[in-house]
Amino acid sequence: MIEIDLLFIHPWIYDFSAHDFWLKPYGLLKLGGILRKKGYIISYVDLLDPFHPELPKKPKRKAFGIGHFYKEPIPKPAPFLDVPRRYFRYGLPYELAKRELSKYKPKAILTSITMTYWYPGLFTLLELLRDIFGEIPVFVGGIYTKLAFDHLKLSLEKGGLWNVYPITCKVKPSGIPQEADYPIFDLQREIPYIVLMTSEGCPYHCPYCASQKLHGGFKPYSSKEVLEEIIFWHKTYNVVDFAFYDDALLYDFKNRMKPLLEAIIDLGLKVRFHTPNAVHARFIDEEVAKLLKLSGFTTIRLGLERVGKRFDSKVTSEEFISAVACLKRAGFREENLGAYVIFGIPYEDYEEVERTLHFLFELKVPPYLAEFSPVPGTAFFKLCKETSRYPIDEDPIFHNKSVFPAVKKPDWEKIQAIKNLAREMRRKIISSS
Repeated sequence: MIEIDLLFIHPWIYDFSAHDFWLKPYGLLKLGGILRKKGYIISYVDLLDPFHPELPKKPKRKAFGIGHFYKEPIPKPAPFLDVPRRYFRYGLPYELAKRELSKYKPKAILTSITMTYWYPGLFTLLELLRDIFGEIPVFVGGIYTKLAFDHLKLSLEKGGLWNVYPITCKVKPSGIPQEADYPIFDLQREIPYIVLMTSEGCPYHCPYCASQKLHGGFKPYSSKEVLEEIIFWHKTYNVVDFAFYDDALLYDFKNRMKPLLEAIIDLGLKVRFHTPNAVHARFIDEEVAKLLKLSGFTTIRLGLERVGKRFDSKVTSEEFISAVACLKRAGFREENLGAYVIFGIPYEDYEEVERTLHFLFELKVPPYLAEFSPVPGTAFFKLCKETSRYPIDEDPIFHNKSVFPAVKKPDWEKIQAIKNLAREMRRKIISSS
């Protein structure tokens, strides 16, 4: 039994699909670094760990650190029996997870959850923690707790699991304070990549996004400290791939990212950067594109959403076309690029989605469908109450993007045809590059 102050746990994901597209519980890992610096003795168990040697089958891994999770089919939630897809638990098999967790004797436990509709994995974990650890306090954080705390509290009370403490704990650190407070990526079994943030929040107010609700505005971090963190992971652990989680990475470029990228270029760091969260095409000009290329950016995802019936103001079609041209002149190939097309919004127009896909195909930018999930507190969430076939304000399970919750009567054949079209366009664009 390993005695520690705090045990950090990344829960399972219960969903129709989940992929390690630079997916990490950044807030949880960052908190771990902060508390370790204060002297807390901590351990970390990632229930999604694709590198665990005892997995029945090794998940496939891809370039740049991404890949699949181990998964096992489980029954679909009853309301989704009409959805023509299978449902899975992603992560370690239950008994293996139980053995891993039982190795520790913590004074308190911390866990977090991102998507609101992933809470079934969290609740299963909480039941297991009660069986293993009894009344040891458990702290639950993450986006779900911020956007749907009432659901969390009510569900735990009904299930007799209300030993979850969302605010404070009396556990005192028993170790030696550490010098740095970097997120605890080093406690993973392997470090295929590092997640970074140069800021939090976003200056825009898109009707489908909760960034303003979660962060209350745009808050930049110190570029110098971000550079030091990149150097630390690269030099100490030989990490090459870094993924930015910013909502507005290129905003105020000259004062924030430009000095950071110039320093990386001057140092000659051989690293690769990726942007799983879309960057704003509006901010990409010749200088920006050149610095992105020279500093090591390898995966560029652009936020387009739609070309015709726009519902945000973050980019025009002309700005998008200009940004793509700048990126290609800087040396980015089609395989490096991609653009997100939102799909499944309230009062969805399938023809408009197809027009946007064809727009990207003509530009030779691989299209990626971003299936819409209603986010509490946003303008689109209010619209979803009018269009959804589910009571989305009663249970976050109905926020699941895979069930197209904003659509009253999904045309599953049409939906699949659009998915196939986007996939075939990506294949043709990338294969011809």
